[in-house]
Amino acid sequence: MKKSDQKVTTRGGGALISPSRAMSHWLSRGTAVIAVVAGVTLLASPASARWYKWIDEDGNISYQDRPPPSTFEESSQVLNQHGVTLETIPSKLEQIELDRQARLEKEKQQRDEALLRAFPNEYDLISTRDKRVLHIDGAIARMHDQMVILNTRLISIEDRVAERIKRQLAPSDALESDRIAVLRSIDSNDALITSKLRERRLIIAQFDRDLRRYRQLKQHITSTATYSD
Repeated sequence: MKKSDQKVTTRGGGALISPSRAMSHWLSRGTAVIAVVAGVTLLASPASARWYKWIDEDGNISYQDRPPPSTFEESSQVLNQHGVTLETIPSKLEQIELDRQARLEKEKQQRDEALLRAFPNEYDLISTRDKRVLHIDGAIARMHDQMVILNTRLISIEDRVAERIKRQLAPSDALESDRIAVLRSIDSNDALITSKLRERRLIIAQFDRDLRRYRQLKQHITSTATYSD
């Protein structure tokens, strides 16, 4: 029999396909006998033999000297000639998750390396944060100044409208147009201030996380260097 034809397949308490006709009677007795036969088959294999074990969706247990079909999506095991598990091959879904975790770990490592390269010491990181925040605070202050100007213009327009009403004059289209334009500018400026305040909070939160991580990395580097010495 060729090595590639060696196979044991079982289901539940009985055998579906025996490794040889001579074993068929014994395999029909149950999973205990099947396990023994599978073990004997493995022990009779060359010392370098590798066996593959997997269970399909119908509960069939297969022992073969070649991997499961490429369409098989569940996990499988690689055994040596003694039936000892050498490796567990993850299912396709498990492999996708493992790949995702590996990608996240690599991205984390890259961020850590970039953080250490960008800031030689903790003071540089804190100084950079303060400069970013100060720049945003300056922009917000200018927007507040603009808001004061816009509100002053709005008050002036509304006073002129009130004066016309007091004099029983018809509404001025020009004044109403100016009023609408100023109100739109106020709304737009207010939205910009809100956006800048949100950006400020996000930057502070991000730098706080970076600072905590930076301290952890520096502590780890120091501890590793001390241990090495």
